[in-house]
Amino acid sequence: MQPEMNHPFSETLLPLIERLDKLYYDNLIVLCSAAQKYAQKLKDLEANSSTSQYVSLCLKLVDEIQSLIAIKKEHFIPYALTMFDKSNTGHDCSSCQGGCNLHHDIQLKDMKQSHMQLKDIIYRVQMVALPLYSETIYPDVYRLLRNHMALIENTLTELFSLEETRLIPKIIEAQKTINARA
Repeated sequence: MQPEMNHPFSETLLPLIERLDKLYYDNLIVLCSAAQKYAQKLKDLEANSSTSQYVSLCLKLVDEIQSLIAIKKEHFIPYALTMFDKSNTGHDCSSCQGGCNLHHDIQLKDMKQSHMQLKDIIYRVQMVALPLYSETIYPDVYRLLRNHMALIENTLTELFSLEETRLIPKIIEAQKTINARA
């Protein structure tokens, strides 16, 4: 039996952040970029009204996902890395000179709000998929778009779960370790 430290769910905050960034955030950026290209091709084809509505909804969702991932990469990852560094160096916010400028409570609130946005996006991605009717002939690019939207949905669902069960609790734990104040 392997030591528990090698179990993916026992990882510390730093490897978790790196895993989320590389395997989920970066992957979602690639998937969204491909979905945008397929949607744009479909939009140019103007196949029929049902696919054009689907394409518009996909483009809107992909834009929202890209914005959300950008926020996570620009704000939440640096904050989580700061929390990791501070908790590993024995920092104690209660003895900070001049007060803390990290606004821990706001960071956590923003992270949870982003998490709720992610949950809403997952729901809307699930709702946007059109059924494939056997008697209807769809362009190949439509099937590619549907497949990419399904991959995006799966990746978002996994990401949601990891953030909910691992990232947010680890950040809260790090905040407690360093006696973070609001």
